[in-house]
Amino acid sequence: MQAPGLVRDDVDFLSLLSDVNRRRFLEGSTKDVYPAGTLVYHPEGPFRAFLLERGLVRGYTSVPDGRQASVVFFHSHELVGGTSIVSRPPMISVQVVVESTMTALDLRGVRRLVATENEILGAVAAHLASITRNAFRLIAVRSLGNITERLAYDLLDRACQSQLAVGRLEAKATQTELADSIGSSREVVSRAMTGLRQAGIVETAPGVVRLLEPIRLAQIVRAFVM
Repeated sequence: MQAPGLVRDDVDFLSLLSDVNRRRFLEGSTKDVYPAGTLVYHPEGPFRAFLLERGLVRGYTSVPDGRQASVVFFHSHELVGGTSIVSRPPMISVQVVVESTMTALDLRGVRRLVATENEILGAVAAHLASITRNAFRLIAVRSLGNITERLAYDLLDRACQSQLAVGRLEAKATQTELADSIGSSREVVSRAMTGLRQAGIVETAPGVVRLLEPIRLAQIVRAFVM
């Protein structure tokens, strides 16, 4: 199994800007490396926006009883928290899934630029359109994707929640439970899991699936074509 490459909805944000506007956009920003499992934003905190240079970041929503749902995965070279630049952000938390290099933007300065510079405004609009398409894809893949795509989403969602609870990217579920979750049979899920295991994306033990290559798993989800 080959992990898919970049798909057409990926947006390398800085490539949309001229050299001059790229420098202006990054003025006052700070680059840092964030460990896996770090929460870089939650709804009760101050508005924030980042450029994800390298890594994988998850946006999720939750309810008071603790249940969560992944709503977006951000990939390398994308803008994280772009809604904060032009409006009020959605009520989501943002979790670093693998160690990631991110640049925290000077939100006040970026907002001034967006208000006065059409190229920067256009780049933010292109990014937000891409994020909207990918959020729709994440919704659709759960029921319309093929078995591997649906399984990849389910494993990612479970493992990210486990990372927040116990610090490990692992999905604690039997193959029967995974099959019930994605609307398939244990035999079909077993074949799909074998493919992921042979590709080096996961490893399995009784009742546990450990994510070895979460970025590749996220790319499988993102490769779903609507």
